Amino acid sequence: MKYSIKHNPSYALLDVELEPGETIQSEAGVMVYMSDDAKIQTIMAGGFITALIRKLLGGESMFYNIFTAPVRKLNLGLAPDLAGDIKKIDLGITPVIIQRGSYLCSEPAISLKTRFGGFRSLFSREGLFLLEANGQGVLYINSYGAIMEVDVDGEYILDTGHMVAFESPLNFEVSKTGGWKSTLLSGEGFTMRFKGKGKLWIQTRVPGGFIYWLMRLLPS
Repeated sequence: MKYSIKHNPSYALLDVELEPGETIQSEAGVMVYMSDDAKIQTIMAGGFITALIRKLLGGESMFYNIFTAPVRKLNLGLAPDLAGDIKKIDLGITPVIIQRGSYLCSEPAISLKTRFGGFRSLFSREGLFLLEANGQGVLYINSYGAIMEVDVDGEYILDTGHMVAFESPLNFEVSKTGGWKSTLLSGEGFTMRFKGKGKLWIQTRVPGGFIYWLMRLLPS
């Protein structure tokens, strides 16, 4: 299996080449192109109830697509809805927690499950539920804007909405930006304070900022 990330970080696309018999799992609706002899299987994400929770509370699709190269090499292009970056993660014994909408695809040895992020995550703009990736293999995440990888050892403060993924040894709490005056008037709102040791992946832009900018251009 060969991977190549093209046109990053602004309009990243993942080009995948599968050898006969190889398989890759992706979020539904991210396929851009593929060879005409590809085998596609659509599966529900962990049963109806789990899939429904992913859809309504986690912001994810209820389905995954499984692409398989049957007898010849398969060329496949995958890209998220929003313009942004794609990052490869070599997943090992440490699970990775992913924000809603940032899972792109993974090798079949990786399992995904919905994880309750606690009510603190409701204020972080990541939603009540996050996605946990376990297993050994290659995982690809996507973002709005470029993806930065940060090695956290101690504490790290991040503006809410910029989190893409983090390794599970890290924990976070949501707090105000200074006093209530700063929280309400500074434009920063709440922050995520990560503690522990592990990798953190952040995005340089947030979709909400772009939407707000567009709304100001609309005629009243």
